[in-house]
Amino acid sequence: MITILHGDQIEASRAEYNRLKDAAKQKELLDGKALDETNLTQALSSQSMFGGEKTVFIDNLFGKLGRKTKLIEKLATIIKNSPSDVVLWEEKEVGATVIKSLGKVDVKLFKIPQHIFQFLDTLTPDTYKRVGDAPELVFFMLTKRIRQLIQLRDGVIPEGLQGWQASRLTAQAKVFTMERLLTMYKQLLAIEFSIKNGSSPFTLAQLTEQFLYDNHS
Repeated sequence: MITILHGDQIEASRAEYNRLKDAAKQKELLDGKALDETNLTQALSSQSMFGGEKTVFIDNLFGKLGRKTKLIEKLATIIKNSPSDVVLWEEKEVGATVIKSLGKVDVKLFKIPQHIFQFLDTLTPDTYKRVGDAPELVFFMLTKRIRQLIQLRDGVIPEGLQGWQASRLTAQAKVFTMERLLTMYKQLLAIEFSIKNGSSPFTLAQLTEQFLYDNHS
């Protein structure tokens, strides 16, 4: 059986990936970024030293390949021919070529809801919005967005941004002063610390709403 977990909601996909690893009785963990055809074949063809079936877990095998269709198909064929169950985890959403090449595969796609991006895109000093569902995801994305705005305000393009994204976020960054962005980022780090050490009597959703209220002008 082949399972692939992918998408931009990394925390959720990684949690499911770890759950599957914990549930596997016999397993082998592989770093996909370091694999080629030869060592992938060797890893998947070897049987468990204990005589039972093993599950092979592979991190980020296909994400590095981009549009290298022939290589994707070769690696997918190796996986399909494996006597072991294979669980693939990708930190980004993979394309249709990967899914099609894997054949019969259990696809688990974890996507960040579009309304969260819409919320982030409307973030300015003059807006205030309540935190709805998934407060952990909202907080994570909010912290990431402020960090990106700081980089853009300083003339640095954050890694992984497409040209159109960088252009849109640059315009958003100009609405804030660098001083304000740095202050907001420090506030978010303080919230994260208080949640992790249990020093705050408030929930993450309440603290995030208070943060947005305090930075509404």
